[in-house]
Amino acid sequence: MVKILTSGFPNGFPNDFSKVLRKYIKTGMKFAFVASEFENIHEKTDWYCNHFLKMFSDCGITFGSVDVIDSRMSKEKAQDTVRNADVLWLAGGDTPTQFAYLESYGVIPCIREHKGVVIGISAGSINMAKTAVCTLTCEHDKLEIYEALGLVEFSVEPHFDKDNITDELLVLSEEYPLYGICDDSAIISTEGNTSYIGDIFFIDNRHITRVF
Repeated sequence: MVKILTSGFPNGFPNDFSKVLRKYIKTGMKFAFVASEFENIHEKTDWYCNHFLKMFSDCGITFGSVDVIDSRMSKEKAQDTVRNADVLWLAGGDTPTQFAYLESYGVIPCIREHKGVVIGISAGSINMAKTAVCTLTCEHDKLEIYEALGLVEFSVEPHFDKDNITDELLVLSEEYPLYGICDDSAIISTEGNTSYIGDIFFIDNRHITRVF
């Protein structure tokens, strides 16, 4: 499994990130877009799926098939789609809501056993962690901490603002060290290797270190 954790891309995929994608993803692969809200925002989900497909296309990657996983798909079909996809995209949105849907649709074991590329953006990245830390700083309605997918051992704070580090993050880092991922940045985790693109910071016991 190739695990890629990201924050956001306001102006499309940066060149360094596009190179990483082309390394692991080939034209013709099967793509599955895993929504954050399964039931109530189908039109918005489709817009974001198409938005990111355009970014892939702009960096030279087109997919052989595209599936959107939300309530328009049965639970059994959702599980099969996750198993058969070459690339899983875990969307942004409300983090605990997304995880609740992943649980109720029975796709968590399928994601954990996935052998392809799993890309999380924002909420999707938080849910890829062993421990999801959903902060007020990251605009969650309340602080929530729970056991998540466990695709990586570390926890992350997307949309990290290195010029505005909140007391909340410093206090949390005493118990939950966090990687702060700025927009246009990514953590790439493969078996035995972790690499970084863009601005990544490590917050541990109130100390902040620039990783990359």
